[in-house]
Amino acid sequence: MGAGKTSVGWRLAKKLGWRFIDLDEEIERQQGRAVAEIFRTDGEGAFRQIERNCLKKLSSSANNEKYVVAFGGGTFLDPENRAIAESTGLTVWLKVSFSTVTGRVKIDGTRPKFTSKKQAELLHQSRESYYALAKLHISTDHGTPDTVVDEILGAIRAS
Repeated sequence: MGAGKTSVGWRLAKKLGWRFIDLDEEIERQQGRAVAEIFRTDGEGAFRQIERNCLKKLSSSANNEKYVVAFGGGTFLDPENRAIAESTGLTVWLKVSFSTVTGRVKIDGTRPKFTSKKQAELLHQSRESYYALAKLHISTDHGTPDTVVDEILGAIRAS
């Protein structure tokens, strides 16, 4: 949260001429209810299964569309999701410090697993080692979404 996944992802997709998908929004569209409601009524396990199924559908070989997909904060923690992402595209970690996150995201209990500053900081720290498994690491602490997109495109061209 607060790394710029939606802002950067949308701009990157536009520059590439691809479709942008926020995975949480796609899940909400398919399920007809909010992620927070799924967590609350069905539990995290059920949500993670829905998330995995949605990601599999998006990355299906029968699907010829190209996407930039912004994952939810916990998506990349799942080894199966990482494998799907790595087999179908480039994984990018939009690295952001916790101090930047707190300046960008309200910690007001409206987001699952992000209900207090202490809890949010522990969550942020616990996920970093998983995010570091992404192929490309880009800091979003100081750049604008456009400069981050340019940095991603530059790294893609250089590879």
